[in-house]
Formats: sequence, structure tokens, C-alpha cells
Amino acid sequence: MYSVEWQKRGLPHAHILVWLIDKISPEEIDSIISAEIPDPSTDQLLFDIVTTNMIHGPCGNLNRSSPCMADGKCTKSFPKHFTNYTITNVDGYPIYRRRNTDNGGQSFTKNVNNADIDIDNRWVVPYSPLLSKTFNAHINVEFCSSVKSIKYICKYVNKGSDMAAFRIENTNVNAPPVNNNDEITLYQIGRYISSNEAVWRIFGFQIHERDPAVIHLAVHLENGQRVFFTNETAIDRAINPPKTTLTEFFVLCNRADAFGAFARKLLYSEVPQYFTWAQTKKWMPRNTPNDACPGLFKSKTLGRVFTVNPRQTECFYLRLLLVNVTGPLSFQDIRKVNGQQYPTYKDACLALGLLEDDNQWDCMLTEAGLNCTAIQIRLLYAIVLTTCFPARADTLWDNHKDSMTDDILHRHRTRLNDQTITFSDAMYNEALIAIEDICIVIANLPLSHFGIHSPNRSATTSMNTEVNRELQYNIAEMAAIITRNVPLLTEEQRTIYDRIMLAVSAGQGGFFYFFGCTRGNWQNIPHFANSRQNTIK
Repeated sequence: MYSVEWQKRGLPHAHILVWLIDKISPEEIDSIISAEIPDPSTDQLLFDIVTTNMIHGPCGNLNRSSPCMADGKCTKSFPKHFTNYTITNVDGYPIYRRRNTDNGGQSFTKNVNNADIDIDNRWVVPYSPLLSKTFNAHINVEFCSSVKSIKYICKYVNKGSDMAAFRIENTNVNAPPVNNNDEITLYQIGRYISSNEAVWRIFGFQIHERDPAVIHLAVHLENGQRVFFTNETAIDRAINPPKTTLTEFFVLCNRADAFGAFARKLLYSEVPQYFTWAQTKKWMPRNTPNDACPGLFKSKTLGRVFTVNPRQTECFYLRLLLVNVTGPLSFQDIRKVNGQQYPTYKDACLALGLLEDDNQWDCMLTEAGLNCTAIQIRLLYAIVLTTCFPARADTLWDNHKDSMTDDILHRHRTRLNDQTITFSDAMYNEALIAIEDICIVIANLPLSHFGIHSPNRSATTSMNTEVNRELQYNIAEMAAIITRNVPLLTEEQRTIYDRIMLAVSAGQGGFFYFFGCTRGNWQNIPHFANSRQNTIK
């Protein structure tokens, strides 16, 4: 892939990114890319080319007026440091070998501002000896070892020509004066296009190009393709949804001719090599000769299946099947493995062995159960669900639900003072509710999204902490307190008491609000003893 751009002086230069079939190993970099001055005794031609075209500056203290200087420093970080070995950098370009003269490095003298300066390997721009000798030009070659390096070239495809701010003046001396504070009137912003770039564009020469061509392949669930419609076309679009590369791939595999038989041997991503996506929304045979199938031709076009986030579970597993299963006939057929039809794409992936087992997550939760609290284990499990996408989340829950519910069991044993109580479905349900709450906070997804049965939210009343706290009193003791204190109530207090008790005994419910009531005789009644402002519902 390449992109051509022009400097403001009108000089064009190209940014080219090349992918190699055989990857370059770190020990091979020095044989392809060099950042050292050649030995003139062995290769005088390369020495002349490098010293003429591939020397930066010099700048810094040697030349303060160099164009690369900003705030007293070189914007290109020259001079570089001496190093005897090339070091691959995880984030960026490698640190190329630059030996000093004591370790075999070369140097030469260059006249800068009427002064002779000794230039060594610290000032050499990385180059390829082959390309430099072939073109005798400034060709900076770098080894792209990270995503940032690739982004550097990709951004030039879309950035466009250089921006320019220019001022508009009225040359008519008799014209009325213009408000000098009106910057909108005085200045305009546009694109700077030199005469050379203008001629290049007029003749229609390529500015950006990518080879080979790449076709994006759609991924969507059945009847899940994107549809554009209006009020008038909504019904028609629902009955006749638009064709996509995926739906037409199924149509192609269902053809009864030789093309269909050959397509059933292809992966979804391999189809663009032999078929082209026509404007008629169909896969049409290519016209480049190919020996694989008589009458069918091949090109070097690449098919790229759109990326799907694992949170889109079924669509993610459908994509996994499409890049591993050849010639599926339909959305249902791709879920068939060894003659057995599976209900979900995930189950089909498991049957084909395309998913890793959850042994690492199982071991992690087992270890956490030995030294972590139940709250911490529930949080860990929720993080695994929302970020690691285990294959069998329900199995992990079944294996570790006791350790995730241990605190709930302890709380009930303490409240009822009964150590014989064991785990119950209600306790597991409360733990699932706590886990689901965490999943919603992290990813806004319920447990059903991960293949786990949703907890029964309506059953939480019996497990509610506040309800349990209110129920922790002796009924006989409470009856005695009421019998002893009700006759001591004032007339206004007795009216309120009778009204509340009537609503409770009749099952009518109600909403009662007390503000600033005195503690008085109410202090012995648990409902009113802890606050001067109470609400009872």
C-alpha cells in the first residue's frame, strides 16, 4: 500500500508499506536494513550514495539553523546513540546497529557552514542497500514491528493535502477600511496544492493504491442484515430483505453446477479469490485463468470477514464457524456437525473443538475459593464472564457456586443461630442476583447473555437484608411490650396507632409519614425506637 504526498516546495514523495510472505526475523534485519556508513574500500558506489542522500543534518550544536530544530532539539531525535547490536522494539521501530569507529564503524568529513565536521553512524538515516543502489535516492526504510508503525503509513491515505491559512486583502486604495479585528474576513483556511500536485491530479495519476484488493465480507445472523427503509418501503423490505455477501455465499454453495460444487470446497474468506461481488448483488466467476476448476478463474483478491465483538455471542460464534467450515448451505446447515444439528452456533463450535476449555478459569476460581471471600469470588467470576467469555459459564457456576454463596449461608446461620442450615436454592438465587448486578455494572449484560439462567428477582423479598433485620425479634416479647405500652399512649398517638393497625389487619396497606414525633412511650417499640422521623409502608 502506498500514498503519494507533496511538500510545500512541490517535491513529491511516497510512503510505501510492504507486507512480506516470509517474515523477517530479528537476526535478519541487519542484512536488509542498515543505519551505518558503508566501507568505501569494499563498496564505493554505496558509500557515495549514502553519504549524499542518507545523512541527517547535522543539527543540534553543530547547526542550530537546521530545519529539524525546534525548541533547541532535533525533532527526529538525532544524533542517535551508538549500539553494537540491533534491538527490536516492542512499541515502534527497532534500534538499529550503529557502531562507533573503535568497533568497526565508518566516518567521513562533511563541510557545514564553511566548517569541516566529522560525521559518524549516529547521523545515518536507516536505508536498504539494495534500494539505495537501485534508485540512487533518499529512501528511508524501516522495519514495522508494531501497530503504531503501520498506523503511521495508513494515516497518510486519508489525511489529504496540507492545510494552509491565507489572508485576503483589498488592493483597492479607495476601498473603505476593513475591521482589522475580523479574523473571519481577513483569513481563510484551505488546502495547499502545488503546481506539481495539480498536474498529477489533472492527469488522473494514482495518489493512493493498495494491492492486492481486499473485499469486506458481511457477518450477520439470519435476518440480521442491515436494512434501510422508509414508511412506504418498510413492508417490502421486511418481505424481501437485501442480499449480502453472506446470504449469496449460501446461494452460491447451493448451485447444482460445477461452480457450486467448487464453492462448497471453499471457506467464506476464500470466495473473493475465485468470484467477484457484482453490482447485481451476486457472486460472479472471475475471468483470470485458474487450473483448480475448469471454466473458473482465480485472482489474488483477499477476503476479510468483518470483526465481531465476543459480546455479540451468537454472531461471534457464527463468524468463528464461517472462517473454519467450508461450503455451508444455510444458517442451519452451518450448525450441523457430523450429521447432528446443534441448536446454537456456540454448541457447534464446541462440537468442532474450536473453543478452548475453561480449565484455566476453573483452576483460578478453585484457588480463589481457598483464600478469598465470597464477595471477591463473585466479583472475579463476573469479570471472567464479561471480559474472558468462557465457553461453559454455567458449568463454572455449578462447580463453584458454594464458594460464591458461603457468606450468605454464614449470615443465615448466624441470624437463626443454627449451624445445621445448608445451602438452598434461595441462597444460590441471591448470589446470582449479586453476580448479575456486577455484570450489568461492568458490561450492561444480564446473566442470560452468558448462558446462565436468570435469577428470580421476585424471590428476593425473603432474602432481603432489610426484611430479615426487621424480622429479628421475639414475637412473644413484642406482644408483651405492646400490651404494656398501648394504654399509655396519648389520644393523638392512639389514633395513629389504631389507623395503622387497621390497615395492617385488613391487608389494605398504606403510606404513613411521621415527622418530629416525640420518643415518649414509643421508644420500646422497635419500629419507632431508632428514629424520630419514620416512614412505614
